[in-house]
Amino acid sequence: MAQEQEPETTAPVAGADSYTDKVVVIKVGEKSLMNKHSFKYWRKVMRRAQDQKAKAVVFDIDTPGGYAIETADLITRVMPDLTIPSIAFVNPEATSAGSMIAFGCDKIYMHPRGTIGSTGIVAGGGGEIDPVMRSKIESLFSSYIKIVAKEKGRNADVMKAMMFRDQEYEFADGKVKVAKGELLNLIADEAVLLVDGKPLLADGICKDLEEVLKAEGLEGTEVVVAEPKGLEAFAHWVGLVSPLLISIGVLALFMEFKTPGIGIFGVVALVAFALFFVGNNIDGNVSGSWLFVLFIAGLILVILEFWVIPGTFVAGAVGVVMMGAALILAMVDVDMLDSFKDTKDGLIGFTALLGWPLIYMTMGLFIAVLGSFVAMRFMPVMPMYGSLAVEAELASGTGEENHNDELVGKEGMTVTELRPSGRVRIDGEIHEVVSQAGFVEVDAKVRVVSADGMRILVDLVG
Repeated sequence: MAQEQEPETTAPVAGADSYTDKVVVIKVGEKSLMNKHSFKYWRKVMRRAQDQKAKAVVFDIDTPGGYAIETADLITRVMPDLTIPSIAFVNPEATSAGSMIAFGCDKIYMHPRGTIGSTGIVAGGGGEIDPVMRSKIESLFSSYIKIVAKEKGRNADVMKAMMFRDQEYEFADGKVKVAKGELLNLIADEAVLLVDGKPLLADGICKDLEEVLKAEGLEGTEVVVAEPKGLEAFAHWVGLVSPLLISIGVLALFMEFKTPGIGIFGVVALVAFALFFVGNNIDGNVSGSWLFVLFIAGLILVILEFWVIPGTFVAGAVGVVMMGAALILAMVDVDMLDSFKDTKDGLIGFTALLGWPLIYMTMGLFIAVLGSFVAMRFMPVMPMYGSLAVEAELASGTGEENHNDELVGKEGMTVTELRPSGRVRIDGEIHEVVSQAGFVEVDAKVRVVSADGMRILVDLVG
């Protein structure tokens, strides 16, 4: 039976279907459990179904599995709070993490060709897990089995036989046997075998969803399939392309610093990061106004380092750390964070909490770095570049990278005021520079103190 508890309320979402007096169907497809955004969306759907007093939630499962930790967190933290019926329809496959979804439901129905089980835990790449780590994980999942068996009235040994290989099992007067070192996987006819008057695992066999609803006395009830719409669809999209938005923002900032005064790249960067923070906030992540403020504060420090107080590196380093921290934290799942805070030795550790944000951040930075190399190689020969940058900075007619390091030690005269950026004539060529001395007047003599692919730093002579 579902645990009676005051549910967490959810705010209405623009464009979302009403679930009142309806059966809400959640499709668990082949790759659903390999997408962390699925879990976020399903949590929202279940809480909304609870708030709006839906008739039932049906998980239509056809999956080979996916992320075990995220699945276990969903089953142990959200599904037990449902006071409306939860039903699993194995249609036709619920293996690995897919079987865990079924375990967490009040009722389980099998397709005639259905199969459920093989819930053993493997490493993300399919390899072997370190023995100590495996022992810890299996201990946690053993506790999970006890909780589910108690709340749903299921045979704990059946779930253990599906998850662990440490012993042999025998069920239904020997009709179902599992040798030591193997994992249990039940077909439909086996799952409904009676043991002491109770089904081994499943409550019945149904050929389609209509039969499932009929078996539960819900025939004729309106059915709505849960899928992201409106703002939820936008947030889901942003969550999926967060690495791309990071890469676009970082690359645009790089190009803005490389071509000062243009502004186009700065606007692109701000739009990309604004979409990133807003989308992740709607998607149920930690992202909020305070993180955006932290990011902007870091960006201001980088700008100060680059244009106002060049050469100190402290402001720039602190700014980069602030920006990186804001981007990573903005992708942390709020529910996963709550799980992490609520349990000392629970399923959610730092790896599960920060794993995907760090992966997405790494992907975004890698794409940005790759893009910057491509831009620096090909941008000088693009027709539009002549209208955006000082052509004299380019190696004449070659399109090759500048050798700014050759300018170090050379002297020149300012042709514009340096505030602190401006232009200087060196050896007859005009260069965009940054003044280390702050404001410098026109026709002042300066010397190049450092130069790289990003900027040329000068200081007053005399």
